[in-house]
Amino acid sequence: RARVMASATATALSGVSSAARWISGRRVKTPSYGKPIRTIASGGGASARKFRPAAAAADDAESPPTEELIQSGAVISAHGLKGEVRVMPFTDFVEERFFSPCTQYIEDQAQGRTAEGDYDKPPGTVSKVRIIAGREVTSKGRNECVIKIKGVNDRNASEALIGRRLYVLASDRPELREEQVGSGDDEFYSSELEGLEVVMQETGAHVGKVVDVFRGAGTHDLLKVNVPPLPTPEGDEPPKFQPEEHVFVPFVKDIVPTVDLTKGVLEITPPPGLLDLRQKAQKPKRQRARGPPPPKKKQE
Repeated sequence: RARVMASATATALSGVSSAARWISGRRVKTPSYGKPIRTIASGGGASARKFRPAAAAADDAESPPTEELIQSGAVISAHGLKGEVRVMPFTDFVEERFFSPCTQYIEDQAQGRTAEGDYDKPPGTVSKVRIIAGREVTSKGRNECVIKIKGVNDRNASEALIGRRLYVLASDRPELREEQVGSGDDEFYSSELEGLEVVMQETGAHVGKVVDVFRGAGTHDLLKVNVPPLPTPEGDEPPKFQPEEHVFVPFVKDIVPTVDLTKGVLEITPPPGLLDLRQKAQKPKRQRARGPPPPKKKQE
């Protein structure tokens, strides 16, 4: 599997928004547009609509899934006139999830995007759908999928799905390892790493917490680690707004020699100066209230 580089110049990623995703209090997977890598991603828009695919309606008698759901993608637009939709994939198993016939779950109503533009809002209820076929397309430098869902046969039906997210059962994910302990050279799902405590291997000193995994910057993965802010110098008043700070840690064995999922700990041996490359989260922008457009003037 190809791997994504984690360079020490974290400034190149300062504009990347967080892609950690939640469902029922559990994290789901982050997007991946490139080749499969060491950390595996498994697994806004329009207002809510009442349309439901025929395949989903046929499954109404079934009880909703009780096990964890893993986000696999999101419908971002309609495609053509025959009911196809364009999907942003959140998985490294694109061929299995979208190019071959399979069963997934789709939100009954679009939850929309967060203010940062991510599909991070908690999902509502979901229904089972059948994906018939799909293919890959490239849009604005991103790899996306055009898929056909059973029961969605025209443009109006496909437009009604915009903004809804797709999910698969957690039990459908292939196992990557036999052990719960590994290193930066082993394969992990990104959700397995998110939430782990980061400590120094030699001293056990607390460093921070893994909050995200980034890919697509080179040959290794980057772990985004939230770290405590530096203490305010003596005599200075603490700032009114204290943004979160984070560092990027390359996910390689030389720097991450131990990942212990049973203990929830990730041990690191960073090179000198790596943990000094702190970045601060940007202050959230205030949303401007938009009123109705002014009335049009009548022409005489």
